[in-house]
Amino acid sequence: MMTKTDKAIGLFKDGRLRDALAIFKTFKIGFSKEERRTLQIASETLNGSGRFYQMLGIDTTLEVQKSITVIKQKYMKVL
Repeated sequence: MMTKTDKAIGLFKDGRLRDALAIFKTFKIGFSKEERRTLQIASETLNGSGRFYQMLGIDTTLEVQKSITVIKQKYMKVL
């Protein structure tokens, strides 16, 4: 049986960042509060809410890049 983590990692490896982030943002364990917030903002940005965060003064492009880095650090030890 495939776990939620396995599915999210598979989606990430397949280049389906939006779908992977939709799963990763639901994780409560394994990420700091700041990392969870980054994953949430990146996910919502890729799902069409980027303008909202930009209006709040958040650099959405940076948040998406940070989310990729967080996932790589946690799950892709050699990427």
